[in-house]
Amino acid sequence: MKDRLIILFLVTALFSCQQKSKHREEIIFNRIEYIFNLKPLIAERFWKNFDDPSYDVPLIYYTDSSSYVANPPEEFISYYKPELVFQNQQINIYKTLKRYDDRPFHMETSFDIGDTTKGIDLSTPIMNCSSFEVTSKNIPNTSCTEYWVTMVIHEYFHGFQYKHKSYFDSTLKYSSIVSEDSLAQICSQNIWFNEKIKLENAYLLKALKTTDSKETQNYIDSFIDVRSQRRAQTKDEMSFDISEYEKIYETMEGTARYIEYKLQTTFSTKRPDEKLAATDTAYHSYKYFEDYKIENDPWLYTTSDKYFYATGFNIVRLLDKLNIDYKPRLFKEGNLSLEDLLITQQLH
Repeated sequence: MKDRLIILFLVTALFSCQQKSKHREEIIFNRIEYIFNLKPLIAERFWKNFDDPSYDVPLIYYTDSSSYVANPPEEFISYYKPELVFQNQQINIYKTLKRYDDRPFHMETSFDIGDTTKGIDLSTPIMNCSSFEVTSKNIPNTSCTEYWVTMVIHEYFHGFQYKHKSYFDSTLKYSSIVSEDSLAQICSQNIWFNEKIKLENAYLLKALKTTDSKETQNYIDSFIDVRSQRRAQTKDEMSFDISEYEKIYETMEGTARYIEYKLQTTFSTKRPDEKLAATDTAYHSYKYFEDYKIENDPWLYTTSDKYFYATGFNIVRLLDKLNIDYKPRLFKEGNLSLEDLLITQQLH
């Protein structure tokens, strides 16, 4: 009798573990499907063609012990021989036997140019994201699944950018020489540089706030003047022309932050996702975004050491305010930047 009870207990425990594992995977599939379902909404409202399959990139979703890969290329499948664990009309999700890599946290779009040792020849970017659970441990203010997904979409937008070959080639030319961290270091180590950046951003914010067209123009002119002075001083003191590098990162990060913000504004009125609401306790049905205002997140528009995120974001919003039709051109014309668009419109 005792042996039977032990066997029954073991069978029950095994069944319970299997059910928990199945439920955890269901949440993962629902989250990945949720990400893909947001792409048409973004394409319709904020950036046309964002959901075009030609701009799609593979997504690797990391738990603390596994990797799930959505829509991997054939060479990845041939190399890793992962198990197909979920499939619908737009997504094929595979699970690898072990994590794709050992890094504890991911939230980035990466490439390993020409490296086939991991099963992907990357002139194709990969979107890498840690699960909500892992992300919330590394970024403590990640309060819910829908907040986490805005970070994922920010990175996914980088994939969209890089799939435009002319933009990718132009970006690679400069980003391989000077990194974002290098610009941030210049800003953090030079008080005069940081102060001028803050002044430039202040003029952008004033241009966004005013309803007077003449004042808008004056604030933009002031922004351009201060920026020119700062760059001239940088070149004089550091023998380094910083302009092209700033344009690259401002365009890259400013537009990705813009999409992140636009998604947040949409969440304030969006109907909850039924699958996530039924399975994912970290999904709060957009309650975090009720009555959302940009003032809730001053980090979006105020500068830090990585100042080009905020200045780029504010220039994008200013281009919207000025009704500049920049989106069809921006990534298709490889060396075109947000700053170029803002200055050019002043000349007409």
